[in-house]
Amino acid sequence: MKREFFSLVKDKEMFTDSMDSDFIIVIGVMPSFDEQLLSNLKNRKNIVYLSVIEDREMVNIASLQSRYEAGSEEGVLAILAKELLKDKELDKVAQNFFENLDDGYISAESNVGEEELEEIFEMYKDAKRPLLVLGYDLYNHPRVQNIVNIVNLLVEYGNFKIFNSDQFDNAKQNTQDLKLQDIAELESFDGTVVYTYPTDNLDDKEQLIGSPQFMMAAKVKEGDELFVITQNSEQERKFVLDRELKGTVALLPSAKGDESYYYKIAKIIKREN
Repeated sequence: MKREFFSLVKDKEMFTDSMDSDFIIVIGVMPSFDEQLLSNLKNRKNIVYLSVIEDREMVNIASLQSRYEAGSEEGVLAILAKELLKDKELDKVAQNFFENLDDGYISAESNVGEEELEEIFEMYKDAKRPLLVLGYDLYNHPRVQNIVNIVNLLVEYGNFKIFNSDQFDNAKQNTQDLKLQDIAELESFDGTVVYTYPTDNLDDKEQLIGSPQFMMAAKVKEGDELFVITQNSEQERKFVLDRELKGTVALLPSAKGDESYYYKIAKIIKREN
């Protein structure tokens, strides 16, 4: 999905494998799962980190770290782009898109507030080399095409480059006529939610890792043998309590990642011994 995502970006010259930037937005990825990315970010300043789950490795790296609600990436990018591009001369299509944006609804539902957006703008406004670091929470999102449309606005009007360390051919042109769409109503992720990211660690594949808040919501305790049932799969796991993890989303490391959105509503059932 990453290749397909990047093929939709209009300006292929805006890809870079360099972290030589004075302002970086990292969104939709947990750098602690990518050692090379995390290492690169450690030497940079003015980093904004936006994700559903707080990444403990980013606490001392990011200048600003904000958690948004699962599934709201399209809306978050839209209100972020509106704030960052508010002083730019936009074409009529982009102007109409931002004028019709329901900022209040998106901000309330996504949990990204106006003060945070203003703080991000203050960090960005004098940047000469702004950079976007995007992750699979965007590549695999159901609204991926409109997410790319918004990324294209940030590239075209905001002077952002897009970080890409992969060596696949970015010059492939996509012939689809992509047009800005209204932001979809944000999907509800009420209940127990898991993050089904791929891992090569054999031990991780046997675990469901959650915070004290998740443990209470799922009515489980440490060491419980569980069935974790999502729309895509049913897996047997042991619950592992991580007291440093925040929020009500648990980590469900998988043998391999699929092309669906990594955050999933899950039914948690205790296994009878």
